Amino acid sequence: MKKFALSLLLVLAFAACGMAAEKPEVTSVRWARANSGNVLVTLAKENGYLKEVGIDIIEMPLNSTHDALTALSTKQVDVTSNNGTNNPLQFMASGSDFTMVGGYMLKGMYIVAKKGTGWKGIGDLVGKRVAAPKSQTWITGPLMDAGYNIDDVTWLTYSTNSDRLAAVIAGEADYASLSGDLLFRVGNMKDELEIVAWADDLMPNYGCCRMNMHTDFVRANPITVKLILKCLIRAEQFLRSRPDESVKILAKELNAEEAFVAAYLKNPNYTPSADPVKHSIKATWDIMMKTGFLAPEAKDYDLDAHINIDLYKAALDELIAERRDEDPAFYDERLEFFRANNL
Repeated sequence: MKKFALSLLLVLAFAACGMAAEKPEVTSVRWARANSGNVLVTLAKENGYLKEVGIDIIEMPLNSTHDALTALSTKQVDVTSNNGTNNPLQFMASGSDFTMVGGYMLKGMYIVAKKGTGWKGIGDLVGKRVAAPKSQTWITGPLMDAGYNIDDVTWLTYSTNSDRLAAVIAGEADYASLSGDLLFRVGNMKDELEIVAWADDLMPNYGCCRMNMHTDFVRANPITVKLILKCLIRAEQFLRSRPDESVKILAKELNAEEAFVAAYLKNPNYTPSADPVKHSIKATWDIMMKTGFLAPEAKDYDLDAHINIDLYKAALDELIAERRDEDPAFYDERLEFFRANNL
């Protein structure tokens, strides 16, 4: 722990001094890649940000959440980012030594129902069949906050988001929670379906997918982690300022139609962000404890020790010093957002 603290002090000192010639401790980083990829990684690669800092991200196909987090636990990969927040927290509570250092998807999930169903609030789910995991905290948290029990809902388990959508279409489910990659399909079914609520409306900035690393990797390579985060923040700025160009880049990377990618990437309710959103991670953990999705002994787990916001803050501070003039509104907003959601 002392070695890690010393390394972190060095990183922060470099940031304060504005040193630009830092070298990453490791130059190759193995990143678990889901089928949907990671637009921030794609943009950081395509625009040469990673090359500038001397880091090569090797994306390793692991679409299964269990496989990706198991690979991280056994150090077969160095980073996961597409596996939600609940799942890595469950692994951590069960003994996997992960540290959350940033994020990928901040928000983008939503609830669909048949056209005309309407929506008055979270209580509409009570007594209904909902195609979603019972552990979906951005639904269960607001349900409990409204005074309901999560067992007041009939939860229907399906293996994929497409299966959940099909359940609503077939009338097997009244509602379904879906991911952003189905927005194109849902948008083409406006006569049959409607989005009745966005996850962010129910639990603001809920932190859909966190960026996880093995704690040993973070301790040994703080400069590498900070440099990667700098590249991802730059990619976020590019995405926000050049959405059309970003759609073209990601569509090419995924070998997908631009209209398919634009349906989610340009939707204002779909937001990638590298910010750790520590408050949301802790809120998710608390909901999981209340709903029994973490073992009782997890109440003594030191979650704060496994959320590192310092490296992200160092990366953001350096970029503000180096690049704020390129997009003052973006960098000022990112700093304000960090303070509101982490401190």
